[in-house]
This record gives sequence, C-alpha cells and structure tokens, in this order.
Amino acid sequence: MTDGQFAAAHRGGDPEHRPWSARTIHERFREVAAAQPGRPAVIGDGESLTYAELAERVRAIAGAVRGRARVAVLLDHGPDTLAAILGALAAGALYVPLDPRYPLVRLTRMAELAAPDAVLVTPAHAAMAERLAPGVPVVDITALPPGPADVTGPSDPDAPAYILFTSGSTGRPKGVVQTHRNALFQVRTHTANLRIGPSDRVSVLSSFSFDMAMTDGFSALLNGAASVPVDLREHGLAELGEMLVDRGVTIYHSTPTVYRYLLDSLPGAARLESVRAVVLGGEEVVRHDLDRFVRHFPATSVFVNGYGATEISFAVQNHLTVEDILAGTGVGAGVVPIGLPLDGTEVELRPHGSSGSDQAEGEIVVRSAYLASYWRAGVSDDSRFGVDPDGTRHYRTGDLGRRLPDGRIRYLGRADRQVKIRGHRVELGEVEAALSALPQVTRAAVVAGQAPAAVDGAPGDKRIVAYVIGELAEPTTLRKALADVLPEFMLPSLIVRMDAFPLTPTGKVDTAALPEPAGPDASPPSEGRGDLASVIAAAWCAVLGVAEVGREQNFFDVGGHSLLMAQVQHRLELSLGTRLPLSTLYAYPTVARLAEHLTGGERQPSAPEQRAARRRQARTRRTSDG
Repeated sequence: MTDGQFAAAHRGGDPEHRPWSARTIHERFREVAAAQPGRPAVIGDGESLTYAELAERVRAIAGAVRGRARVAVLLDHGPDTLAAILGALAAGALYVPLDPRYPLVRLTRMAELAAPDAVLVTPAHAAMAERLAPGVPVVDITALPPGPADVTGPSDPDAPAYILFTSGSTGRPKGVVQTHRNALFQVRTHTANLRIGPSDRVSVLSSFSFDMAMTDGFSALLNGAASVPVDLREHGLAELGEMLVDRGVTIYHSTPTVYRYLLDSLPGAARLESVRAVVLGGEEVVRHDLDRFVRHFPATSVFVNGYGATEISFAVQNHLTVEDILAGTGVGAGVVPIGLPLDGTEVELRPHGSSGSDQAEGEIVVRSAYLASYWRAGVSDDSRFGVDPDGTRHYRTGDLGRRLPDGRIRYLGRADRQVKIRGHRVELGEVEAALSALPQVTRAAVVAGQAPAAVDGAPGDKRIVAYVIGELAEPTTLRKALADVLPEFMLPSLIVRMDAFPLTPTGKVDTAALPEPAGPDASPPSEGRGDLASVIAAAWCAVLGVAEVGREQNFFDVGGHSLLMAQVQHRLELSLGTRLPLSTLYAYPTVARLAEHLTGGERQPSAPEQRAARRRQARTRRTSDG
C-alpha cells in the first residue's frame, strides 16, 4: 500500500470516518496494524517488529494489565517500551514512563506521585520495580502468554493517556497529564506538517520520559511508518550516524545539542541522504545549525525549528528549505526564529505575570483546546493555566518572545529561573534544593552559563554552574552525592566553592557578580605514556573547550557529560584508528588511567569500580528531554 492509498483508506481516522479527535491512540494503532500487518513497525537494536508482531505483543501486555488504572513502564529504550505503552493504553490504563537510568531517589518520587497499580518490566529491572512500588504487581513482559484477540480498551478520547514528569521549582518532579484527544491532535498536526506516511522511518532518540519521544513514536506507528528507537548512550554519536543511514531514517528529530554532536562526528562533508526532514526542538537554534543542515542533508530536505512544552508539545514551528536558508528568508540574525503558530493553537505575547492583551513583545502564552493539565497540582502549578473570556484555555509558558514584522516569533529566553539543558527543562531551584540538602553545604547558588565556543565559532552548550559555601564542601564529593538524586542532565558541570556570596542591596545573592568558573587545574602527563596521554588529553580539551586538563581528574568532575563523552569517543577513534567502546571510557574516566589501560599497563577495575562505572553509564544513557 502506498502512502497515498493508505491516507485515502484512513482519511478521517477510521472506516466510519470519525475524526482523529474522536478516537483513542490504541484504536488508531489497531486499525493501522490490521491494514498493513507485514510492514515494519519498529526497527530497533538487534530486533525489528512488523505491525502484526507488535500488535501481538500489545495484546499480550494489555491482557496482563487489564483493569489497572495507571501502569508504570520501567523499560530500556527500544521496541519493548513501545509495545508496553500501547499495551497499557489498550487495557484502558494511562501509562507512566519511568526511565530505569534515572537515580533511584528521583524514580521513587515519581512513583510516589503517580501511584501506579502495575509496573511493566523485563527481568533486569524487576528488583528496582519492587523497590519503587512496594506491594504493586510487577509484570515481566518477556514471560506473558498470548493476549486475547478482543482487547480493545475504552473508546473515550478524553480519558488520560499518560503522565510525564518535568522538573519542578519546589524541588519535586511535576506530573503533566495528557488525554488521548490531545495527544492525537499533536500527532495529527505533526503528520500534516511533515506529511508522514508508511514509507517514512522516524527516529526516536529522546527518552520515553519526554514528550519528544511520544510525538515521534506515535507519529510513526499511527501512520503506518516505522519507528526507529536508538539508545544514544549505548552506541555513541559515531554509531548514530551509521544507524541513521543503515536504517534509512527519513525524519530526524532531536535537540539542537544532539544534532550538533551528530553532525560534528560525521566525516568531512558526509551527507545523510535518506533524511527528508530535520526537526529540532527544546533549545535555541542558531545560524550555525542552518549551515550544518545545508552541508549534511539533501537539497530537497526541510529544516524545522520547533517550539513547545510538555503541556502542549509543539505550538510554533519555522519550516525552512535550503533555498530559504541560502536566501536568508525566515532565518533571522544569530538566533533562528521559532516561527508561526500551528493549526489549532494561538500564541499571544502578553505582559509577564499579568493579564494584559497581546503585544509585540512579552511572555509567550499558548491558547488551545488541547492543553494538558497537572497531576495532583498545587495552587502554584495551576497558576500557569487559565481560561480567557472567550472560554479558551491558555498556558503561560514563562518564555519571552518578540513578534517579527513577517509574523514569526523570536524566542528571547526565560522570564524565570527555568532553563533548557541539552533540551531538558530544568528548574535551577530544584538543583539548589538538592545541593542545600547535602550536609557539607551551608549555602548554595545555581546559575546557567555558556560553555566555551566550539572551534568553528558555534556557541558552546548551556551548562549549570553551582556555587557553594561550606568548609567541607568538596566539589567532587558533592557532584557524586547529587548524582544519587538528580538525573544526569541536571548535574552541575562545575561546582565552585566560595567563602561568601556577593549580595545585592536587598540582601539577595547577586548572581551577576558571581565569578566566572576557572578551568580545571592542569597537571603534568604521566611518565612513560606521555604520547598517548597527550592524545587523550587533547581530545578532552577539544570537547571541554579548555586549554589544559589534569591527568588525574575525572572527566565528569571538570564539566563533562554523557554527550561530551560520546564526542571524546569519536575523536579518539579517529586519532587511534580503532573502535573504543563507551563502556571503556566510563570505566577509565581519567586521562592517566585510560592511557595506562590502552597500553596494557593498568590492572582491570575492581568489582566495586566496575559497578560504579556501570552506574555512571546507566545514569547517562539517554538524550535528552528531552
């Protein structure tokens, strides 16, 4: 069946021509699977499923959790997660994705808030599930009998479909609830804008705990296309490029950070010829990103700069062709405009914190009938939502924007302390609260800054920098303690110990007067292996944007994170001419130890050290958020 034939057969949502807004996610999937059982549905690592095979797994899972209200999905990034999500929905439950690579403390808070009455796992995560939700049934999806053929689930489009957790200003995760109707509205809009059909293969790079993965996964599986989940932390950026080519991905979607690392890892002027659409979201897009697009993608492809939030998914998009970019149409100066509101949404720029009318510059307020709500929200959470005099709900994003003469909107930054780190939404107050809870810390202040610029002049990544007061506040120890309670993208890149904070006349911390963090102290190379150590140190310096690094310093204690480690892997593979597993870099995270290991001069890590390396790699095996 061609894309056109499929669209004609399913125009309006089903054979009865009910619109998508009157459907549920599992009803739509069941129809698509029945129409093309033999087509590829999921192309994963070492496992691909046809629509018939995926539907069979969905029925088995649905039969196992039928009658449950909230089903937690505690699974690794891949085909199993997609089957579990659809199975929970087909059983009439909402699903709650719990990324097993998150710190246990954070997962526990999320589980407490969601209160699931079943947890879907594979054997690898069964023990974790029992700790997260004591007394709740744990269902091993690898040991299920075939499900009943008549598992259809409820057909109420206004039933809740999922809860996603975002960073909260109170120090606790905040749950966002979305209905089937609203999720299908987002998928339908994404489908229309990108003309997604059965011949497409859609990348799924972010964790399923983020709405980006929901948009990508459902946009593929509800249109007869193939979903291509890739675990970035498992394979690294060099392999990502190979996978996009090998799996024939046609629609690429990620944060700008991942996009930059991916393209920087490609050899020379290599082009990803199968990709017809590049969709970026979650962070600012700059002119350098457009230059990369022209260099590495086909001239017929389209570049989409998207803006939204978990509460609405995409609300604004800027679609640019290669011709637009070369002509300078719609690209702006420096930061690329986020574009125009999508069908079904209105965007107004209102005075921040007030109920004033639309203006040329102000807080971005999204008006739509398809907004989410907060799970067990408090008064402060609900204040972001409101109802206008005409009865339309609105959501105050906390972002600032300016309307340009052509109607496009330019993003100006946040009006509060929320920032985007590698595409993930982070409340700096939550990081401060976690730091302040540590016994070694007397006071803490957390800010967002910019890492050094890249070699080609592109701006550096946004990063978190923490300042602490406390006689025993040793930065390395503090960062390790934070890693037990915060996900990797929320960890400060640098922690600076101070004797006192600069204050404003009103007695508040003067964040603008906090000193710029210094780079890591350098130390001489290890004797006997200086050449190799210098190669490794050069790779570190290149990705960290510093002149020198200490040979005994831990990569993650001097501003490194998972995506930068993947870039180190790529640089070292090019320099050394050999494959270098990411697991090796996590096991030997200093220049000296890695050099000794690669020359055969160092003992293997002890069992506790190996467990620590695995925990660190597990915590960082995802993308963002993101």
